[in-house]
Amino acid sequence: MIVANYRNNTLAPEELFFHKVFWSNQLAGELAETSCIPDYIRAKNSTKIDSQFIFELPVDLSNKITKITQGSDFSIYLLLLTSSVIFLHKYFDRDEIIIGSPSYQTLNDNVIPLRFKLDQQLTFKEILERVKDTTIKSYSYQHYPLTDLVRQLKISEQANRCPIFDLVIALENIHRLNTLEAINNDIIITFTVENNHIKGKILYKSSLFKQQTIELFGKYYINTLVANINNIHNCQISNFSLITEGGRTQILQEFNHNSREYPVTQTIDSLFEVQVNKTPDRIVVSYKKDRLTYQELNQKANQLARSLKQLKIQPGEFIAVVKARDINFLISILAILKVGGVYVPIDSTYPAERIKYMLTNSQVKTVLSDADSLESLNELIIDCPEVKNLICLDEDKETGRRRNGKINYVWFSSEVGNSDNLNLERKGTDLAYTIYTSGSTGTPKGAMIRHGGAINHIYAQFEALNLTQDLTFLQSAPASSDISVWQFLAPILIGGKTIIVDTETICDPEKLFQTIQQENITLLELVPVVLKDLLEYISNLVPEVSQLPCLQWMMVTGDSVSVDLVNQWLSLYPTIPIVNAYGPSEASDDITQAIIEQPLPANQRTVPIGKPLANLNLYVLDKDLQVLPIGVPGEICVSGYGVGLGYWRNEEKTQASFIPNPFPETAKPLPGVETDLLYKTGDKGRWLPNGSIEYLSRIDNQVKIRGFRIELGEIEAVLNQHPEIDIAVANVLKDDSGDKTLLAYVVPKNISLVNDSQLILQLRQFLETRLPQQMIPSALMSLPVLPLTPSGKIDKRALPEIQDTPREFIPPQTVTEKTVAIIWQEVLKRSQISVDDDFFELGGHSLLATQVISRLREQYQQEIPLRSLFEEPTVAKLATYLDSMQSLQQLQTIPTDIASDREEIEL
Repeated sequence: MIVANYRNNTLAPEELFFHKVFWSNQLAGELAETSCIPDYIRAKNSTKIDSQFIFELPVDLSNKITKITQGSDFSIYLLLLTSSVIFLHKYFDRDEIIIGSPSYQTLNDNVIPLRFKLDQQLTFKEILERVKDTTIKSYSYQHYPLTDLVRQLKISEQANRCPIFDLVIALENIHRLNTLEAINNDIIITFTVENNHIKGKILYKSSLFKQQTIELFGKYYINTLVANINNIHNCQISNFSLITEGGRTQILQEFNHNSREYPVTQTIDSLFEVQVNKTPDRIVVSYKKDRLTYQELNQKANQLARSLKQLKIQPGEFIAVVKARDINFLISILAILKVGGVYVPIDSTYPAERIKYMLTNSQVKTVLSDADSLESLNELIIDCPEVKNLICLDEDKETGRRRNGKINYVWFSSEVGNSDNLNLERKGTDLAYTIYTSGSTGTPKGAMIRHGGAINHIYAQFEALNLTQDLTFLQSAPASSDISVWQFLAPILIGGKTIIVDTETICDPEKLFQTIQQENITLLELVPVVLKDLLEYISNLVPEVSQLPCLQWMMVTGDSVSVDLVNQWLSLYPTIPIVNAYGPSEASDDITQAIIEQPLPANQRTVPIGKPLANLNLYVLDKDLQVLPIGVPGEICVSGYGVGLGYWRNEEKTQASFIPNPFPETAKPLPGVETDLLYKTGDKGRWLPNGSIEYLSRIDNQVKIRGFRIELGEIEAVLNQHPEIDIAVANVLKDDSGDKTLLAYVVPKNISLVNDSQLILQLRQFLETRLPQQMIPSALMSLPVLPLTPSGKIDKRALPEIQDTPREFIPPQTVTEKTVAIIWQEVLKRSQISVDDDFFELGGHSLLATQVISRLREQYQQEIPLRSLFEEPTVAKLATYLDSMQSLQQLQTIPTDIASDREEIEL
């Protein structure tokens, strides 16, 4: 036995002090969380352990354990406890484990926390010695009450769970178990020794865990125990694996058995040209009132491609497209691909500094744009030395407003020029596009994707969703998003139709619903926040009006979708499946998806992201790149046709995230590619028994908000560039409905600037010139210091709630101010709006801004630019702007013909 005659009496004051000091040191620093991921949502009301899984160790194993402990200085419990610690270390992929251990039968009623730190290079025997020392020492101070310990450590208590540990390990022969119910743990593992036979029980809450989950947990535990006892002396724990050979084969071979033959050796534009020959007169694309047939689209793309060729575009050269989404955007994509270029989509609404960085980093020589974006582009490309050509895609030459500069200004007209195919020799391994994603160091990263990868994704979706030439796809994603690639291109490769809609329509549920009906959309893909608003609108319609007879699939992507939202859709449209798609830009968009045709259990915690798409291998790996079995959380990784080349001009990030596939027996390299790369997504997930994957969280500091991938580190890096800021931290607040709010906290260099409203205003303006709108925090707060954990890390859980700053309420006075204020109240769901309230400080963001502008356009029956709200963010300023617009409504914009020293070429 490891415990000798401890007293069961009240501690004297001096003893209490020493106990308190011991536990303060023992549990100092940030405490690791050792809790099993539940299958179901944790109930607010208390639930108790009500189920059990019983197992018995093999007779030879029990005998071996008994024999090992006889005559040694450690007990059966210590041996089982050590094996449990190693198992949990592997299961949670943590170097620190905290578990509960009950008092001994003759002692007081208490459960003490045992904290163990492990090293991968240690052997079982070495860890056994550590466990023994820690356990004996901790039991020497076991009289200190757990409740006092929680208060002392200032650990926030959580409803319906123990705040320090979720797992308890006990040996019924020696431990007091009657106090465990009050501790309210999720899982208790107990052992009983009878006549040298060791039996075990896993007690658990059926309100949190499925029986199958616990059975797998028990199976892995026994496997680890067997491996530990058989290799007790020499084997390092790094060599232990939770997975059996059969389990490894199931995951690597069965779950990834998806090889298909697709035309991945060709290029996107060549496949489009094949389809043009099949359906030349069929409508292929529409935007507002404009429509083109396959032949017309191909001819215009060929004309633009030949214009690019005259500019001596080289194969593999990057060409930027900086403009709003419309038919010309699709023409630009095809033209760039036809000439052998790589298209780089850049959102024209980005701040000038961000656009400038992308143009400079990508080293583009040619930029395609239009009159609406040209004026601002002319200002910033002066600082982009590589840019030589600026092509305006407007048909009317006079709409191209120009300023002085030394860039070749090219006016493109599709009315003249050779419209035949170029028929250049290219292949599927050539680069097709580069998408810039948020970067943790403060600068975006350019993810490079091949033709074959994009084609594989598109054709895998054709097969998975049984798509045909009847496909009518709503192109809804921003052009800078990887989602936009297949939305633009999938229909045109199969004889279908791409319906391009502007952001205003997407963000207005009524307009969006009408578009879906009027355009006979068959495939709809939205981010969850847009779908949520759409369903809210539909739920108020009468059944006769809410029908969507043509819609076949509802896809959600870009962010985690809730079970409630899935069930809400299926309750309204039980015959239209919902597809939960998941995938990173670095792997050609979607890599898994789940097709959901029946409502999910209301208490299910998450919506699975599904099974791997064709010609892709999915893995869940630990930090040593070892395959993890079903149910065990790890990093989601992908290899196969869709994985790109890495990040443009960023070798360090590329080498960290793109590695040669460590499982060569599963390799599926894109034909023509020598090395099968594995991409580490940075997402945590786990396999489910049916071969689907469950997404759990991010491993790093990245989040997704309204479908945009955002590195919190990038926001922090930009804030830290401000001369008045010492340190900054960004955080995300998630409410009960799943909506996310981006927040930022700063510590000024000058303490007098804490709570300075002018500093917050300056910071917001500073961010707006450097980051896209979706990355601007909804609220900022200055603090004298940031809260830290005992180990010195920023404690995000201790960051204060950002309260609305009390401001004097100034009611709207003019008719325009009242109109604006009413619209803001409805969109922001606020009871009152002051004329000097800032739209974005009240929680507004780009999607809500679009709704405001849409309503104002309807109210005033005139075009109001979206940027007006960003430039005039208060009621008073926006109302003044609208009044000035109304007074000038009858005036026409006069094209400015400014003499220029740029060379003007008409193509």
